[in-house]
Amino acid sequence: MVVLRLTAVTKHLTEPMKKGILTTIIGIVIIGIAYFGIEMFEFAKGVKEDAQKNGIKLEQKPIVKLTEFKNGCWISTADSLSGIEIKNGKWIMFYKGMETDSSDIYNFKIRREYIKELGTEHKPFEFLTITNDSDTLEYSILEYSKELLSLSYIPKGNTLNYEPEK
Repeated sequence: MVVLRLTAVTKHLTEPMKKGILTTIIGIVIIGIAYFGIEMFEFAKGVKEDAQKNGIKLEQKPIVKLTEFKNGCWISTADSLSGIEIKNGKWIMFYKGMETDSSDIYNFKIRREYIKELGTEHKPFEFLTITNDSDTLEYSILEYSKELLSLSYIPKGNTLNYEPEK
């Protein structure tokens, strides 16, 4: 009888103790998960900030303004009678001694492209597109300075050099 009562008392004591121990273990696990979750969040946040800082440094391209053509006349170095006049946003091709007509007057636009395959991801190519009602011509701008305007005609690849008119 004493054994039975002891077993019953132990049984009653064991159930609440088991629940208490189980609750304690679950609490510790939850606290551990929360702690490691916060640590991982902080770690990931730091990694993200570092990646953004490094990414900006690695991906940032130098700020270079697009070429802006100024009004002026340019004479071909290959043919002193051939030239270009840039005037009020227009690109005018002329040949001395001949009258200029509307087919010689173009609108122009400059665009920049980074061509990774050619290793120019940090040094852009600039392209000049001139258009009128009957024609569109595409050039790569090789140089534009006070002394030289150098263009490469895209379809043929030939270089056209011009000096300022004197």
